[in-house]
Amino acid sequence: MNKITLSDVCSEMNFGTFYATYYARFIRYAYYYVNDSFTSEDIVHDALLYFWENKHNIPKETDVIGYILLTVKNKCLNYLKHLSIEQEYSKLCTNLQDWEIATRIQTLEDDSYDAIFLEDVQKILKQALVKLPDKTREIFVLNRLKNKSRKEIASILGVSLQKVDYHINKAINLLSYELKDYLPLMIFLLYDC
Repeated sequence: MNKITLSDVCSEMNFGTFYATYYARFIRYAYYYVNDSFTSEDIVHDALLYFWENKHNIPKETDVIGYILLTVKNKCLNYLKHLSIEQEYSKLCTNLQDWEIATRIQTLEDDSYDAIFLEDVQKILKQALVKLPDKTREIFVLNRLKNKSRKEIASILGVSLQKVDYHINKAINLLSYELKDYLPLMIFLLYDC
């Protein structure tokens, strides 16, 4: 094969002719490495355009085919390295998600965690109850912890149902704030289902 120099290309071709002459040849080369038609086309397009836009900075005796081939090769190599990094990152994310799911499962299955978790919630609940006004605390304890109905509480304390509801809602609002990090358990403890 005869060496085609930059002088030959510049004197005989415009960009359209140059592009049409070399495009298909390099597509096959790029496709062999990247195994993706669209990526191969992008790589070759970029290589040919780069060559054409920079031909004034390239020595006149440069082998055009060799130069473009080297450019396509380097672009394929960069693409494959980038793809490799993306795949490693994807594996890392998948491993992290797998670890997180396994940890959640283990935590839910671990009886000692339940005891520790329940101790934490009970401690926070006790601290939050101390912050409540006496009447609000008394009504909440009767209703939620001693399972007394609203009517029973109203009868025991000699107050209206509206007062009982007011104090229960007041307690729930404060406890909701105090136990916000324990939301699933809080819903179970504080709200009637």
